[in-house]
Amino acid sequence: MVAGFPRPDALGTLVIVFLLLVSLSTPFALGVAGSADPGTAAADDSIVIDDELPTDGPTVEVVVRLTEPTVPDGVSDAEAERRLEAHAEATQDPLLEYADDRRGLAVEERFWLTNAVVLEVDTERVAYETFDRFDAVEAVHENIVVSVPEPPARANATASGPTATTAATAGASRTTNGLAQVNAPAVWDEYDARGEGVRVAVLDTGVDPDHPDIDLATEDPSDPTFPGGWAEFDATGQRVESVPHDTGVHGTHVSGTVAGGAASGTAIGVAPDAELLHGLVLNETSGTFAQIVAGMEWAVERDADVLSMSFGATGRYAQLIDPARNARASGVVVVGAVGNEGPDTSGSPGNVYETLTVGAVDSTGTVPPFSGGERIAREEWVGSSVDWTAPSSYTVPDVVAPGVAVTSATPGGGYESLPGTSMATPHVSGTAALLLSIAPDATPTEIEAALTRTARVPADADSETIATRYGAGIVDASAAADTIAPVRGTSRPATGGSSDTELGGDSFSTVAVIASVALLAVCLGLVVLVRYRPGDR
Repeated sequence: MVAGFPRPDALGTLVIVFLLLVSLSTPFALGVAGSADPGTAAADDSIVIDDELPTDGPTVEVVVRLTEPTVPDGVSDAEAERRLEAHAEATQDPLLEYADDRRGLAVEERFWLTNAVVLEVDTERVAYETFDRFDAVEAVHENIVVSVPEPPARANATASGPTATTAATAGASRTTNGLAQVNAPAVWDEYDARGEGVRVAVLDTGVDPDHPDIDLATEDPSDPTFPGGWAEFDATGQRVESVPHDTGVHGTHVSGTVAGGAASGTAIGVAPDAELLHGLVLNETSGTFAQIVAGMEWAVERDADVLSMSFGATGRYAQLIDPARNARASGVVVVGAVGNEGPDTSGSPGNVYETLTVGAVDSTGTVPPFSGGERIAREEWVGSSVDWTAPSSYTVPDVVAPGVAVTSATPGGGYESLPGTSMATPHVSGTAALLLSIAPDATPTEIEAALTRTARVPADADSETIATRYGAGIVDASAAADTIAPVRGTSRPATGGSSDTELGGDSFSTVAVIASVALLAVCLGLVVLVRYRPGDR
């Protein structure tokens, strides 16, 4: 035997030891590395502190943002929510414990839909840089304010065709022009679908539950507050016990367009049989970041299928990206208004990539001057998460819908015609509900695709500005239903197997176990062969 080389027995032993080590390490390589939450890693060296935060207090209400978890594609809605909740609880605990023991800090509210804590800070006792001690903390910003879009000037909001009072006829039912324009009655008739079984959450100024065309979803009609389709939140995001009411007009009007009835003889709601939830997150005309997130989180917890938001803050507000994308990751179709500031403008959260952004058209299919729209570069979102998957550039709106002289419900049992992308948005939210009543298992991606691929653009539209004025075009509920019904008409495979895109999270653990067992079996077999090879007896 040549000196310097191990004997065959030793070589076999080394091979076996190596394979055993590989088999033991496989769960870590395939399972732990695959399922570990990247959000638990230490943040950058320093946190981002909003320059707008006052330092002369004495007390300031701030939002502390912590790392967001990664929700793999293909996980169930319930699993996505579980990951968000578990991650928020684990990363927030050190901050909450610190705040409990530190004078000058008081916890107002905590959220999991986006990983955030609202704190009252005494700036004379606690500097914002104090939060840099927590690895999970990424930023501190003000409790920003969003609002109902400013009503368009009357000159920019006049219907150029038949007014809404000359309702269209669909069979024996009269409808508003808006419903006829998005072809909702055709879906009612052809598919016998009116939104049944679908929950739409409207976040707005509140709603008048006594309006003859408004019914809130509830499991106990004798109790209008809980359990049911109503919630109110204050500026810090805390739940306020109250009975349903509207602090303005906006919320009732929007809710009517989503799911209103036909008590007056004219149908006003796109999806009249949808279960309507309403979260009061705007006091008359505006609300805070905490109110908005609280409302969104409540809607997800109440199993909303569609989230309708007719409000925004003009510009790019990266603080609103994570709430929108996490709601969508939880299986919710997120719909938002583009805003009423005209061309080359848009508002958040409507302009967040994960939001289905809605602009307005009049009864002739023309985009009015007030309707927003623009091309957005991802780099313009200062402070966005590094793992945000938005493309480098995209345009808003995604689609347009009736938003001029839209007739709907108002508090006190009345009706009024109003303009704005706020009025266009519920037409799209209601249409999404119609599609989900036809295809209950459709994903947000499938609903969005059905709406955008079948939207129509007038033949005389300016080709150079179509993308930023019309997006994909005017929503057509009937055409979208024709598209999604055949696609979703067959049942999904019942094998329970995972595609390549679904190999995230827990499925990695399964792969790890199988691989480990296989390698261990091979190792044991080699041990037997080496131990009992011929000639050794």
